[in-house]
Amino acid sequence: MTRRVYAATIATHLTDAGHTNSDTGPAWTPGFRVAQASPYTTRIWHDGPDEQQHLDRYARALRWLGYVVTAEHPDGRRPRIRATHR
Repeated sequence: MTRRVYAATIATHLTDAGHTNSDTGPAWTPGFRVAQASPYTTRIWHDGPDEQQHLDRYARALRWLGYVVTAEHPDGRRPRIRATHR
């Protein structure tokens, strides 16, 4: 059965792994951004240069914690990853 995945928890995991959150701090900095897509899914983007390399690093960090991570490349939109948990 799928377990709930919270955007705030994913953000905490990525921050604890040493990645920068682009939504925090007094000024914008390159880093990840997380959004709740459903009760069981979050989506993660990288705001800044080297987007794909950073998404790959986020995916590795989340997989190590037991999340199921899938790359998404919607037509005409920026690449992102989706995280769920079984």
